Amino acid sequence: MKKLLIIAAVFSFGILSAHAQRGPMQRSGMNAEKRAEMASPEKRAEMMTNRMAEKLELNEAQKQEVYAIHLENASKRQAEMEARRAEMKAKREEMLAKQKEQQAKIEAVLTPEQREKFVELRDENRERMNTIRDARNNPDSEKLQQRRRGNIRPRGQR
Repeated sequence: MKKLLIIAAVFSFGILSAHAQRGPMQRSGMNAEKRAEMASPEKRAEMMTNRMAEKLELNEAQKQEVYAIHLENASKRQAEMEARRAEMKAKREEMLAKQKEQQAKIEAVLTPEQREKFVELRDENRERMNTIRDARNNPDSEKLQQRRRGNIRPRGQR
């Protein structure tokens, strides 16, 4: 009996940990097509209204009014989100322009040898940052963390 309980516990733990490894969108069952479909304010308003109508047993007149309210708010949220995206894009472009300007000024001060080494160091830093960024989406990110700490050497450096 104890063995059966232990086996059941281990099996349950395995299922739960496998489920936890999936991202939030995967857990919710939403694929890219469904998310794109949900992006329209009309579709979101319709789904929210249908859910409310089902739970609260709304009549047709109430459903129409609730739908109008949901649609108005969903449209406002959509416009706000698009404005924020445009603002972030503009800030990102401005920041990149300032960064390029700064690097041009620095390179103007350096000798050709220093400039070459500066470019080399910058490329190494970019590579390291890309590795860190990739580790966030990599299931083997623990290995990358250990490699960064020096516990594991990259392939080819053994």
